[in-house]
Amino acid sequence: MRKPIPFAIVVLLGIGFDLLTKYCAFHALGRGQAYVLIPNVFAFVHAENHGVAFSMFADYPWLILAVTSAAIAGLIGWFAWIREKGHPLALVATALLLIGATGNLMDRLTFNFVRDFIDFVPPIPWIGHWAVFNVADICITAGVILYVIVELFLTTEKKSPASPAPNA
Repeated sequence: MRKPIPFAIVVLLGIGFDLLTKYCAFHALGRGQAYVLIPNVFAFVHAENHGVAFSMFADYPWLILAVTSAAIAGLIGWFAWIREKGHPLALVATALLLIGATGNLMDRLTFNFVRDFIDFVPPIPWIGHWAVFNVADICITAGVILYVIVELFLTTEKKSPASPAPNA
């Protein structure tokens, strides 16, 4: 996945899968409808998110669009920077982040909201009911986790301490 074409194909397939799952969920469920798979645990619901995580910044759609677009541009630049020597999992993390950011941006540009449909129902200690999410959100979360793992545990490059100032 170090070459741009295979990387782009993976990202495009991921975006396609995200958009397909959103289409299927919203085609099957009308507003306010839910399909319960496991009672009190897991359901598919029709949810429109006008903000970002937990509907934050819903009153600032221009800010969300600007930040998301800048993040996508930055991730493409990051791929170009690390593709030769970066850890393979860092490339996977970058692809996942691009899939998630682009899939949700496409929703925002098309519908003025993000289509969320996965509802993990049981309350989580200290958090409560978790937000409704989608495949793009899963990709973003997995990408961040993978990148943290790469940086904390898999990067072998030793960072050298700052060189002492030369004597005058």
